[in-house]
Amino acid sequence: MKLLLDGGNTRIKWLCWEHGRPGEGGVLVHGGEARPDLSGRLGACLEPLSPEAIWVVEVLGPDFRRVCRDMCEARGWPAPQFFVPDSWLHGICSDYLEPGRLGVDRYAAMAGARALGHETAIIVDCGTAVTLDLLVPEGRHRGGLILPGLGLMRRSLGLAPGVAGMTEGRDDCIVAVRTADAVASGTLQGLAAAIAHLSHRLFEIAGTDGGAPARLLTGGDALHLHPLLGDDWCVEPHLVFRGLAHVADRN
Repeated sequence: MKLLLDGGNTRIKWLCWEHGRPGEGGVLVHGGEARPDLSGRLGACLEPLSPEAIWVVEVLGPDFRRVCRDMCEARGWPAPQFFVPDSWLHGICSDYLEPGRLGVDRYAAMAGARALGHETAIIVDCGTAVTLDLLVPEGRHRGGLILPGLGLMRRSLGLAPGVAGMTEGRDDCIVAVRTADAVASGTLQGLAAAIAHLSHRLFEIAGTDGGAPARLLTGGDALHLHPLLGDDWCVEPHLVFRGLAHVADRN
């Protein structure tokens, strides 16, 4: 069994992967800091497992990589392997002017899309930030966009005078009559509208490069946004893990 870890901006997610299929998984909220106790907390969550390999995709930097190494060493597990932005490993070649600055989670999501058989895809990862990426044939990443995610939008509005403490309300209103409902509805529906508009523009670009793309949603808010985007979209909750598993299986 391979243990896959995804170290995101606010949460660490893990998934057991065996015989090409996802198994048991979980989440640890860390608040964006690799604190000294994180190795122990994460290890306690993973205590029952006995992985034969550990693969990690992360955007948290050297401190989190050290946490992973310390945790594995303390439990006698194999040293963790880290997903790196190397096209030889994952088959994605980015048009980014500085490919090394493209988040490894975005590379992993695109590798996951290809592992599912999608040569052309619009990939929207709905996490702390929302990323949109356009993948075209031969593993070419044309580029993408970054927006604030749902939680980030609401926390930002919660700092404004007159809104503090009033960001949790109904999110299905069009003419809200309470501030909390206006914030909850405006952020959710506004983000969905932005995704719909921007993905339409990406769809037009993709049509010149390789046919109609698959439209894939992943990330923590994917299920929340999906009903507002329609049946053209497919929710793939394990897309980043699929890309990580694809690389792990090749190595």
